[in-house]
Amino acid sequence: MMTDYTMTKGSNWWQQYNQFVKDQTLEISAWTDAGISFINGYTGNTSDMPNTLKYRTITFGGVLIATEFAGYVKAPALTSSQGVIAICKLPSGIMKTAFTKNLSTVLLVGTGQYAVVGLDTTDFSLTINLWGLTKNLAAGTDFQVNATFEW
Repeated sequence: MMTDYTMTKGSNWWQQYNQFVKDQTLEISAWTDAGISFINGYTGNTSDMPNTLKYRTITFGGVLIATEFAGYVKAPALTSSQGVIAICKLPSGIMKTAFTKNLSTVLLVGTGQYAVVGLDTTDFSLTINLWGLTKNLAAGTDFQVNATFEW
């Protein structure tokens, strides 16, 4: 919980002080999966995978500066030649549209391989690029996502 430093009386400059504090505040939201809709055969929370994909946002002075993702995604059967695939649609408010696809970071696949995870800000989706996989993956493979996208 953040301490409230709002000044309500006393000095004649309290309104300027309150605005200054608001403009200099770093806020980190709670982790949530609100608004995530899995697509293309990917799934989130299941009984054997309680740590489903979640996100949180970081704002500074009310301006979005970063979005973080963490958790697991269960994949359908995949082949190493599939290229970029959208995993899920995301709420538009957690990213900036001024940037275009593909901001990316590394993703660990349950088989010990790595792929690349990215954002497509034109249609608000989280994507996986499977070009780095060396073998096909069976349905139900878990992907662990840990990614931060800074704006």
